[in-house]
Amino acid sequence: MQGTAAVGWQMTQAQLGRVWFVVSAFQLYYALNSWIVAQGGNEIFGAKLVVSNKVPAAMIAIPICAILLFGSSLIGRLFALRGGTSWHERIPIVGFDAIDTASREGRIYQGAMILMFSLLPSVAMVYFWRSFLTANVMLNDGSKTLLGSIWDWSSLKTLNDPARICTDFNRDLPDPCVGNASVLPGLEPLMFAVLTLGALIAVLAHWYAVATRK
Repeated sequence: MQGTAAVGWQMTQAQLGRVWFVVSAFQLYYALNSWIVAQGGNEIFGAKLVVSNKVPAAMIAIPICAILLFGSSLIGRLFALRGGTSWHERIPIVGFDAIDTASREGRIYQGAMILMFSLLPSVAMVYFWRSFLTANVMLNDGSKTLLGSIWDWSSLKTLNDPARICTDFNRDLPDPCVGNASVLPGLEPLMFAVLTLGALIAVLAHWYAVATRK
């Protein structure tokens, strides 16, 4: 007797588009909140999703945004590979049941969506990295010693709070590392760099799929 072939479940383009929008919207919201806090402002709509200190907010945003950017880019690439013959048909339609993406307004709208949900978080990542790499890092041993670099592996003598990254540094204070968070010198920036590289590759693959359907 002939067996019945199993039929695998596959998401439709509409479903993929909705998932891409949810992940991308949360990613953009988190990136904007982190950027605002890293500038010294307050979270949008009072959402308590971000650390309140400037440099720690930027530091923690790097891995979270990298993972979200990686996920949204993979979903967007899958949508693009199954999309139409033109680039504007390979971007999910956000906010409408259907629009004429081939029209001038439709192409502008689709271009704005991929810029907002893909390029803006990528630009925010550059700022987060700049804040992370230029911040003061102090050994957490009571000596008030500043490290030469966040990449200083020689200072990683324990995984239990070996150093602190500072929003501001004032040696005259009892706790000179103001607005701080625990950091693992050498190890943590390496882990963040790997995540960021993965996100960058996914973003480029997404954009290439939108442009070429490959």
